[in-house]
Amino acid sequence: MGLEYWLKGDIPPGPIKATVITDISRVAEIIKKNIGQIAIFVGPAIKDVEDIIGDVVSHIAELSIAINAPIITSDSNIVKKLSDIGFKNYIILFPLEMVRKISREELKQYRLLIFIGHRYAYQWLLLNHIKHYRPDIQTLSLDPYSQPNATWTLPPLPLALWYKNFLQLIEMIKISIEKK
Repeated sequence: MGLEYWLKGDIPPGPIKATVITDISRVAEIIKKNIGQIAIFVGPAIKDVEDIIGDVVSHIAELSIAINAPIITSDSNIVKKLSDIGFKNYIILFPLEMVRKISREELKQYRLLIFIGHRYAYQWLLLNHIKHYRPDIQTLSLDPYSQPNATWTLPPLPLALWYKNFLQLIEMIKISIEKK
């Protein structure tokens, strides 16, 4: 009898690794396919990106409005920015608490979770937990670095190129939704 590792959620990425998507139109297709069943996790590390590039939270809010998805965050600065721009579709919930609720099937309405702005190691652990305890939920990392535990991830990119692609993604989704 072979040994079986009993800590199911405590293993490295293993055989199931993220698909790296280099074409931003493919990311738009994935998001459009799941409209109505999406939640966007925004972490406090988005502030580090904003220090270099500029306002990213308002663009995340644009994406959220376009796909009718709530923004889930626990960061008071993000909540303040969202309130300042008049955005109300947010939930204040710690990431670990949200992941636990998803793994316990307390939140069944989400089929795609979009992660952006979390520290790499913390996001790695959150995605690893979801991947092993709720394999039916798909995850998408929109950060400027690859995330091996997500279902889909963007390639590692310089911030300027990542930001350009992120804005292009929002425009592609808005245009495709307006056509309907």
